[in-house]
Amino acid sequence: MQLKKYQTRTLKILGNFLTDAKIIGNERAFEKYQDAQGYNPNYQPFRNLEDVPYICLRLPTGGGKTLIGTNAISLATDYIEQDFPFVLWLVPSNEIRQQNLKVLSNPNNFYSQILYRNFKGRVNIFDVADFRRLRPQDLTQALNICVATFQSFKVEDREGRKVYQADEEIGACFSKIPYQNYFVLDEKGRYESFANLISYVRPLMIVDEAHNYSTDLSFDVTKILRPSAVIELTATPATNSNVLVKVTAEELHHEEMIKLPMILGEVSDSPEKTLDFAVQKRAELEKISLSESEYIRPITLYQAENINREFNVDFVKKYLIEGAKIPENEIAIATGNVHDLDGIDLFSRECPIRHIITVQALKEGWDCPFASVFCSLSNTHSARDAEQLLGRVLRMPYAKRRNSPALNQAYAFFRVSSWTEAVGKIKDDLFGMGFDDREVTFAIGHQPKLFDDKFTVKITTSEPPKIDSLNMILQSQIIVEKIEDNYNVTFENVSAEDVRELTDNKNKIFRKSDDREKFLQAFAQKNIATHREKSPSERGVRFSIPQLCLDFGDGLEVAKREDFFPEEGWSLTDTQDYSLPLSKVESDIKFYEIGLHGNKLTEKLLLDDAQNLFTGKTNWTQSELIGWLADKITDRFITSEDFAEFTRRALNQLINEKNFSLDELVRMRFSIRKLLEEKIEILKDKAYKQNWQIILLGSESPKVCVEKNIAFTFSQSIYPAKKFYQGSVRFSKHFYSIVGDMNPEEILCAQCIDANPNVETWIRNIEREPEYSFWLPTHKDKFYPDFIVKLKNGTFAVIEYKGEIYKTTDDSKEKNLLGNIWAKKSSGLCKFLMAVKLDSNGRNLSTQVSEFLS
Repeated sequence: MQLKKYQTRTLKILGNFLTDAKIIGNERAFEKYQDAQGYNPNYQPFRNLEDVPYICLRLPTGGGKTLIGTNAISLATDYIEQDFPFVLWLVPSNEIRQQNLKVLSNPNNFYSQILYRNFKGRVNIFDVADFRRLRPQDLTQALNICVATFQSFKVEDREGRKVYQADEEIGACFSKIPYQNYFVLDEKGRYESFANLISYVRPLMIVDEAHNYSTDLSFDVTKILRPSAVIELTATPATNSNVLVKVTAEELHHEEMIKLPMILGEVSDSPEKTLDFAVQKRAELEKISLSESEYIRPITLYQAENINREFNVDFVKKYLIEGAKIPENEIAIATGNVHDLDGIDLFSRECPIRHIITVQALKEGWDCPFASVFCSLSNTHSARDAEQLLGRVLRMPYAKRRNSPALNQAYAFFRVSSWTEAVGKIKDDLFGMGFDDREVTFAIGHQPKLFDDKFTVKITTSEPPKIDSLNMILQSQIIVEKIEDNYNVTFENVSAEDVRELTDNKNKIFRKSDDREKFLQAFAQKNIATHREKSPSERGVRFSIPQLCLDFGDGLEVAKREDFFPEEGWSLTDTQDYSLPLSKVESDIKFYEIGLHGNKLTEKLLLDDAQNLFTGKTNWTQSELIGWLADKITDRFITSEDFAEFTRRALNQLINEKNFSLDELVRMRFSIRKLLEEKIEILKDKAYKQNWQIILLGSESPKVCVEKNIAFTFSQSIYPAKKFYQGSVRFSKHFYSIVGDMNPEEILCAQCIDANPNVETWIRNIEREPEYSFWLPTHKDKFYPDFIVKLKNGTFAVIEYKGEIYKTTDDSKEKNLLGNIWAKKSSGLCKFLMAVKLDSNGRNLSTQVSEFLS
């Protein structure tokens, strides 16, 4: 299964954090890498385990937490410095425990395949109840994943709890483990228990749905288990969580993981009518799904009331069968007492189930992307239960946008008495699933109101409204009263259709923009989805901008960083530089000082109390160490022979010049791996930069070109901003309805662009999104200019803003050179500006941008 971009980003940040946490500490690494707008930027150490990395990855419902957790294990392996770590995977319920065991253990499942690939097939996955199967060799020769609920360890009175009881079945695992003062003794004074074994090997702790574990008792249990690192996965982090990465619901939508927007159906306070609409919508979707290439059988989830209330499970089932004429074999019940879904493959073509009735049983982890319609009869509304059920219908089948637009949306029907109540419930549920304010507005704010409610709205305007363009009935519902120099305008008993007609004609009704704004705000406060002006992308405007190309003699192709590497005639060994910054100090107590990324690390060689299990005489040969390193470090530009020879020379230099023994180098192989990776990147970077300059500044082959017919086209539906601009400035020409986040100088730059009469439309370009953003190739990576502007005369302008401390750096100089080469090669079709706060001619930012766009 191919990782989505946000998943790759999340794992990259996690890996960078763990690497640097070992060097500069958790707090500084967290400050350096945190990418979680709106969450506490200050790292909070785990109580009594201050040195243990303790971070949270915030992923909305449907974001693939299990996939992230599976891939995170190999990243944490480098931090723990064990080839085969012990993983304690904690989940909130027994149902999810069984589900995780099933998917992680199934060799045909992609989760299992990831683990088997990363750990060469040496994987041991077991339930907490099956810990007796552990053998001493398992602890050092295989990845061990124990799936458990927190409740398995969360008990104040441990007497009788199996994990805290000494067990002779795992006694062999303690043959080399002496008593430790942190061990918990059972009632007979013995320490050979599974909990003590876990605490000794210092497990990686992955905590799924971590918001369930924020109590003091949870912290006490974690202290007993002594994890080497804690990674939380949740859509709703606790206030004391260190949120390292925030994935937005907008990113999930762009990556085709979830169905949006959420369509709210036309429902009054009638359970039968609510059920009818849900049944009809599902049937409509099934007809549409027949045209899809992949099999889809839309399913409706019904949230009934508790058994002691009127609209319970029995009521829903009876009405579906008798009132809606649904065959009984198409209905399943999933409650605490009834388990019709056990053993059922909902994805099978032979499965008849199209309607699932529950109260709160389908919580975290239940996954069936065929679920498309949510119907709630619960007027008491438990937000926690509803948000979990609602989240089930957001998942996109096969994680791929469907050809039929109706299948790319989710549908919700509530038994409510007003539109305001329905919108409020949906908003609460979406917040609970990890959506933020802006995303909630995106998810439901633009949908037409389909409820029967009537509203009366009053505003004060500076001029009387012109209502002759409206239908006669609506005109009769508008009362205008002059009060001194203003006018009180009352819209009496207007319906959703009335609101649509009013907003469509607002420019005819109100001449002044201030009056139009008052009108829109008044209806927005009533939670009525008013019509807004469509953005250029929503109107179908096409935005394509020429790209920088290279011609190697066989036609133009878009220039990429890889094109600048001298694939022929370059090798690592040609550099004659094999030094690695690895040096010993105080060897009598086995301490080492290791330099990484310009920082120094003093690290204890023997890992905590697990030294008897993980150290000692290695019996490795130098060839085996080189093979281990070659297996961990792969690069398509470097041959295996070149890498082996370079590594051999680097190791020999450490042995001959710094007096390391081979055993010492084997024990330090994780650090050597990082040093080698850094060294190789430095050597490759020099080669890239030299060839980049030769190609771009040269005049021979390959030829550098910019032509209009080879262009990057911005998506009309996907704008993957992870952070949004939420200030007071209103932009009318931005290509999308939302704008990516900007600093104060960038906001000023954007204002100047938006106000310029020569501008047709513009985009706040998003970094690190090569499929959805415009970029130019640097010798290191990609350059994503801040603003891409389409001018009315058909030309294009690109603007990059640099603050004072960055405007003269080598990176800025390279980007300025690259941008100007791109503009020069376009023969007047494109132009480029590196804007600064005050340029060498004394022009401020506004003047620079205005003159540039003229």
